[in-house]
Amino acid sequence: MENIIEIKRVNLLKKSDYFLLLNYTVFTTLGIVSIFWDWQASIGPLIVTILILIIIRKVDIWSYIIWFIFGFISLSFFLSWIFNLSFGIFLLQTACFTAVKPAISTFKGIGRDRTDIVFSLNSTEFMCLLPENNDYKGYAMNPMGYRKWFKIADIISVKRDRQNLVIALRERLIRPRELNTEDVDLIINFFQARMPHLTNTLEPESVRREEERIDWVKLTFIAIPAISAGLAIYFFAYNGRNFYSTILVVFLAILVAVVLLKIINQSNHTTQND
Repeated sequence: MENIIEIKRVNLLKKSDYFLLLNYTVFTTLGIVSIFWDWQASIGPLIVTILILIIIRKVDIWSYIIWFIFGFISLSFFLSWIFNLSFGIFLLQTACFTAVKPAISTFKGIGRDRTDIVFSLNSTEFMCLLPENNDYKGYAMNPMGYRKWFKIADIISVKRDRQNLVIALRERLIRPRELNTEDVDLIINFFQARMPHLTNTLEPESVRREEERIDWVKLTFIAIPAISAGLAIYFFAYNGRNFYSTILVVFLAILVAVVLLKIINQSNHTTQND
């Protein structure tokens, strides 16, 4: 379907490409050095890296991301136990080895000019760049990896917040990135001409409350178990060297996360009924 509005940026990824190349080069260098440092300890991470590259070429891992993570952690635990390695060191080496391929790809494409669409809109949906969870570090590394699509029918209101565009959907607020003042004017004028009721509608307070609730849920559901598990592995599982204790800590962290999510959902359900 043809776009009614299409906003583009030239070489938006230029800075991020250099930043990515620097990071990939550092990790690649560490991986190469680790092989010469202890080649026997590098066998396990190399096996995992080769398997990851094969799987990525054959399967869309994002469709099976939970199984991919489970398999990766299980295999890493198993191989780190066989080779008598720290689980943390094992993961670090694997990360270093997997950085080789993207380092080569980034180096090959770093000199090319490229035009990217940062915002598009047609009669049924719109696309924008939107970092989640305030993940601006990841956004700086790969802005186009944060493309999100939303339905026009889900829009409650469209307005300007200082120099930024704010779009209220049914369950959240979004603030598209990489839009200048002229871009915001173009989008606001489009909605004023085609759907004026959206520009004259204030976002409901429930949307803001829901946005704040989601932020707290993510903080509670992810941060507390992850930080607790990291500290427990460091102090009580000898930084991952105690295989069984590490597995127990990870299992307990997942259990705590599930319990916390259940409590939060129950609390929210009770609040809505009241």
